Amino acid sequence: MVDPAYKVHVVPSVPSEHHVVRYKALRLQALQIDPECFSSTYDRESSMSNEEWRARLHSGDKVTIAAVTGASIQSLSESEMLYPENEWVGTVTVLGPKFLLTHAFSPPKGVQWVEENVKYYLFVGVWVHPSHRGKGLGKRLVSAGMDWVRADEAGHNSTDKQILLLQIMPGNKSAIKLYRSIGFHPIESDKGATNTDIWMGMELA
Repeated sequence: MVDPAYKVHVVPSVPSEHHVVRYKALRLQALQIDPECFSSTYDRESSMSNEEWRARLHSGDKVTIAAVTGASIQSLSESEMLYPENEWVGTVTVLGPKFLLTHAFSPPKGVQWVEENVKYYLFVGVWVHPSHRGKGLGKRLVSAGMDWVRADEAGHNSTDKQILLLQIMPGNKSAIKLYRSIGFHPIESDKGATNTDIWMGMELA
């Protein structure tokens, strides 16, 4: 059952200052609380400039989605749900195929399809604050990301296969269980790979 006290919303493609401030605060909090779940570090990201944080949110074939509190106030519009008084408690970012191409992304060989019409989407930065876990927010965030992929006309045409990918630290069993329940499955790592993170993927129906 969906908890009415929360909603998930797409952060605007041109973020305002309070979007940047809220995203930065939640991301740094995540790096402090669960450092073992991220490849980056608090020390590195806490030194980033505001413009670097803004660039993370600025859409260019990518999207950031936030889970916020206060959603039970039905009079608020979607944009108002991201106002400062609404607490951000979780996020996910989805990187689209054009973004990945410009950043020389190479998927693991276990999902490299023979067909030409394949588009990859990478889910990163999935995190929910511990005080708000157990309420289905992780699943709602990922599902909202999947909805964005379905609507991504720039990334595919009717014949494209859309492959969703993500990486997880080996010890993050709760995340692995969550992604399995959504439809993701483990992917064999490339032979000789030094990164021990687990790849998971699925084809979007």
